[in-house]
Amino acid sequence: MTGSMALPSLMTTLIPWAISSVLLILAVLVMNILCLLLVPGIVAYVSDGGPAALAQAAQAELQAWLNAWQGREAETHFPMLAVFLAAWPAVWTRLDTALLTLFYWLCGGCTAVILWQAKRVLDTILTQTPFLRANAGALKRAAVCCWVISGAALVRLVLWLWSEGNVRPLFTYTALFIPAFFMGGLLFLVMSALFRQAAELKEDQDLTI
Repeated sequence: MTGSMALPSLMTTLIPWAISSVLLILAVLVMNILCLLLVPGIVAYVSDGGPAALAQAAQAELQAWLNAWQGREAETHFPMLAVFLAAWPAVWTRLDTALLTLFYWLCGGCTAVILWQAKRVLDTILTQTPFLRANAGALKRAAVCCWVISGAALVRLVLWLWSEGNVRPLFTYTALFIPAFFMGGLLFLVMSALFRQAAELKEDQDLTI
């Protein structure tokens, strides 16, 4: 009796945390989608001059906007918007930029799916009905997406090592993605199994009542 009364109290305690998490996930999801649209432009900068080129272009763009706002004469620079628009067809003219664009899009798409599945689970916490088979399925989809990112990172790392001919790629974020998202997938899978078992126990309890 005490355990059954404690569960609604726990769910009520989790609601403010769940609301904050949903808002945060939605904000990150919107930013993720916007970044997907910017991927070709980012690849265009990074492939030619590395991350420093992108940072310098962003700094020049910001300075141009500040000069215009303050009424000062703007320095000559190439607008980033023009680069980002021109990059959409340009990235497909080279194999390395095309593969990098596809890699970023795949990772970004899977990240969007993971965020959406997390939101679906949190929505059930807000309605105080978390023990559903649907949540187990959502967490399993998140696990699959994590493994897709890990596998894509592994493929990119192997190709990168082959093209570079040295171990420098082993010390990049791509190499970090492989174990991080693989372990994340395992964690989501374990959580999926727990939610499925909890859902089955709740179904049995409801039938008993």
